[in-house]
Amino acid sequence: MGTNFRVSAPGKIILSGEHSVVYGYPALVSAVDKRLQIDSNGKINSNIPIGSGMGSSAAFAVATSAFKLLKAGKTWDLAQINKNAYELEEKQHGNPSGVDNTVSTYGGFLWYRKETELVKTFQNLNIRVKLPQLFIINSGKPKESTKEMVAKVNESFKNNPKKITRTFAGIEEITKSFAKVITGEKGFDIKELIKVNETFLEDLKVVSKSTKELVRQLEKIGAVAKVSGAGGYKAESGILIAYHKVPEKLLKFAKNNKLDIFGVKLGTEGVRIEK
Repeated sequence: MGTNFRVSAPGKIILSGEHSVVYGYPALVSAVDKRLQIDSNGKINSNIPIGSGMGSSAAFAVATSAFKLLKAGKTWDLAQINKNAYELEEKQHGNPSGVDNTVSTYGGFLWYRKETELVKTFQNLNIRVKLPQLFIINSGKPKESTKEMVAKVNESFKNNPKKITRTFAGIEEITKSFAKVITGEKGFDIKELIKVNETFLEDLKVVSKSTKELVRQLEKIGAVAKVSGAGGYKAESGILIAYHKVPEKLLKFAKNNKLDIFGVKLGTEGVRIEK
């Protein structure tokens, strides 16, 4: 590798599996067309919203890991990049699932499950259908960190394990149904999946009052939305994945309510050396 180079890693959205993935349930995650770059001098440039559930810290960890690998003159090795990135994420978040850094490393759509601390299984899914256009609405940066939200759910789990386990099981069924949509199985309504998924996340108390009100407003115009990421409970809850069969109506609503909204491309490439 020459002295001048750039590496970049993508952000992500979780289609389904927030929080439950920490407890060994599957998550379905997609790399997206928002990226963080590091050049050979170490300046950093990113268009991934920070602290809003799109994996900015994981993209930084992955890009940093790749940067260090190249600086040391070592062979490009995705498994090593991912391992080092996970260690950086551990320092930042305490007990991360590892899903964010893995999808940022490998890209595409990822079916991911954390079996134990040392055993994590993942599989890239082949897209066999044209997916509906999804949009990202930013409800605002949460007051809590990802680490704090993970700890909040853990406290709920300790206090009421049966109830939270039922919620996790419900999320798992949604995750499986999302995977079936992507791989071409019919009979699944993505609109309904998003809506039900949001109710489970509200049950986990990772969605703030103001964000729940926003979701209800979106539902009144025929749209659906769900938190994607750790969420937030005190004020804002980070990004929402939103869908409307008539995108113009969603865009009009966002404009009228001065909401930050943008379309997102799913299943993009993972960490790479930029030309």
